[in-house]
Amino acid sequence: MTTLARTALLLVVLLVLHVLDHELRQAAPVPGPLAVVGLAGTVIAAGVLLIALRRHPLAPPAAVAVGLGTAFGFALAHLLPHWSGAFSQFYGDLDVDGVSWASVFATMAAGLTLGVAGLRAMRSARRVALER
Repeated sequence: MTTLARTALLLVVLLVLHVLDHELRQAAPVPGPLAVVGLAGTVIAAGVLLIALRRHPLAPPAAVAVGLGTAFGFALAHLLPHWSGAFSQFYGDLDVDGVSWASVFATMAAGLTLGVAGLRAMRSARRVALER
């Protein structure tokens, strides 16, 4: 398994665990539009995993977009004070424990890692193409 596929797998696992944390451990409901975006992001991350496993040429740029988008989206949704009724669930206002906070930060870190892995894979592919 490539580094890109491993980091995509890590992100997908952490996204699923984050969803489970919301569903099983938190009392506050996730705003509907935010839940839709979160579910869509999880499905898209799974798609990146699939194309990374197949070593598709679009996997690296998709990994950059999905990885960095996930990290940025988690920061907007959970770390910034309430900025949108539809897309905010500021953890500072909720009664969440360290596990929930760790879920947010671990998922953000995995997103950043996937983005970097995608950039490295793009650079490597470009280098191989130039050597031909």
